[in-house]
Amino acid sequence: MTAGPSTAPPAFDLSAAQRILVVKLDEAGDLILATPFLRGLRASAPQASITLAVRPPLAELALRCPWVDGVVLPMAKPDGRGLDFRGATPEALARFMADFRAGFDLAVVPRYDLDRHGATTLVAASRARLSLGYSERVTPWKAEGNAGFDRAYTHVLAASPGMHEVEHNLALLAHLGGRTDGAWADGEAVALCLTEADRAAALRLTADGRRLIAVAPGTASPRRNYPPALLATVTSRLCNGLDADVLLLGTGEDAAAAAAIAEALPGRVRDLTGRTSLPEAAAVIERAALLLAMDSGPAHLAAAVGTPVAVFSCHPVGGDPTFIHAPERFRPWTHRALVLQPAAPVPPCTDACRDVGAHCIAAIEPERAATAILDFLAALSATTEVSR
Repeated sequence: MTAGPSTAPPAFDLSAAQRILVVKLDEAGDLILATPFLRGLRASAPQASITLAVRPPLAELALRCPWVDGVVLPMAKPDGRGLDFRGATPEALARFMADFRAGFDLAVVPRYDLDRHGATTLVAASRARLSLGYSERVTPWKAEGNAGFDRAYTHVLAASPGMHEVEHNLALLAHLGGRTDGAWADGEAVALCLTEADRAAALRLTADGRRLIAVAPGTASPRRNYPPALLATVTSRLCNGLDADVLLLGTGEDAAAAAAIAEALPGRVRDLTGRTSLPEAAAVIERAALLLAMDSGPAHLAAAVGTPVAVFSCHPVGGDPTFIHAPERFRPWTHRALVLQPAAPVPPCTDACRDVGAHCIAAIEPERAATAILDFLAALSATTEVSR
């Protein structure tokens, strides 16, 4: 019988590591939440060649990360047997192949919960001398969906309930003996390093000088989408209260929600859904006075660029703080975020919203939400004035 992975801290010297693979096959928000980990990893291993593996839709976002040396895009082969790799740049692919041939010193997955996109498969194929991730047993749904995955790692971390994803990622770094003391720039803040081209594109889209509210009305999960008619009511109230116009951001799949908001505010809405890359969307959000968003990537982009964000969450107040949609785990990592939640679960839901559609989230009353957002912005403004 082969021994299972160790839960003890590895005898590993990050300051001597030469080749490191970070596997982050998640969504945009997850990548943003991993930036304190990546910054700390670079500070702990300044000499290492660090490759970041992400899903192809996140390539442009990952290229803005200054703490890695290359970005690769693993994809399943057409026959389903193994992985193909592309580099976000030709140099990145060449570096990855050279490091793979020489052997990675470390492969790490900075993700606490269920692996949906094959990160563990890539770690197993990396042949790294040391590999680290969270155990398959940290949540019930991971134990079910990722049974047997622990065997891919040399070391795993046990459950640490009550922590945010940023804290989970930094706990991995601490397990490796890395720097988690906030000694690097901006402490443990999330970050996104936009380019001049990103900001120039945003300026072209927002150049009329009006105060702007950005609205990202959709997610890939219907239960996390605040109903468009209610969102239109909140947006209208905020536009009147702030004397602002609206920029709509998202994918082409958000067209119905965008149309509802545009109908409620004739002449005051510019629909950019499906028309911006992720970095361009982040640059637009950077220019806005506020982002209204669901529990999804744009909310984390706002945190990374310093824009206040109001997030509609389907998770009820007092719900299970370890659940997959709990703000305790995934809220934007910034004090400039307001999370709007249902006051209580809507039956038959109990500790969390488990409906497939917009269920508990629809219980957030739009007038109260708008008032809470305006009060939140006023408090931020007062804090800023005092700090000056």
